[in-house]
Amino acid sequence: MKNINILSIEISTELCSVSIYYKKKISSKYKYTKKNSSKYVLTLIKNLIKKTNIKIKKIDIISINKGPGSIIGIRISSLISKIFKIKYKKIKILKIKSYKIISYNYYNKYRKKNLINIIIYHNKNKIYNYILKKNIKIKKTIISLKKIKKYIKNLNKKIIIIFNKYQTKKKLSYILNNKKNIIIYPKSKYIILYIKKILIKKKKWKKIKYLK
Repeated sequence: MKNINILSIEISTELCSVSIYYKKKISSKYKYTKKNSSKYVLTLIKNLIKKTNIKIKKIDIISINKGPGSIIGIRISSLISKIFKIKYKKIKILKIKSYKIISYNYYNKYRKKNLINIIIYHNKNKIYNYILKKNIKIKKTIISLKKIKKYIKNLNKKIIIIFNKYQTKKKLSYILNNKKNIIIYPKSKYIILYIKKILIKKKKWKKIKYLK
C-alpha cells in the first residue's frame, strides 16, 4: 500500500490542534484558548504546511472529529475540509467520533483494562457519557446538566472518569469528590494515530466510510 498523507483538524474543545502525517512522520501545531479556539485553525494549518513542506494536492485524507463537542468547532473543521475537497477532488474526508479518539489514546497510553467513563459536554442541556472497556463501547447515555450530579455520584469508584475538555471538568469539579478523573483532549495527532494503527494495521482501510 502506498504511503497515505493525512491532514487532521481538531477544534471541538478549547485546544485547537492540527496535524499532518507526511513521509511517515506526524507533525503538529497547537493553540490553547478558553474561547474561540477555531479562529486559530487556518493559521495553524498554514504554518504546519510551511513547516512540513507539503503541498495540499499531495494530501490523500483530511480527518476531522465527528463529535460530540463544540458545534461551532466541528462545523468549521467540516467546512474547511470540504473547501479543500472542492479544489482537490481526490481528497477524501474522514470523520471519527470523539469517544473513539479519546478511548484509543487512553488505552494506548496507560495500557490498562479498567472501565472508563468519557464525559463530553455538548451544550447547556446535554452531556454525552460513554462507558468503555478495552476500547469497546459498552453503554452510551445522554444526560441533562441538571442530572449529571446524581449520575457521577452513582458511578462506581473504580471507573476512571475522562473529560474531553478542562472547562467541563472545572464545571463539574464540585461533585467529583475522590473519584479518579483525568482530561484527554481529542487531539489531531490522536486522530492520525487511530487511523494508522486501528484502521490501516487491521486492514480495514478499504472499508472506511468517507464523506462525499
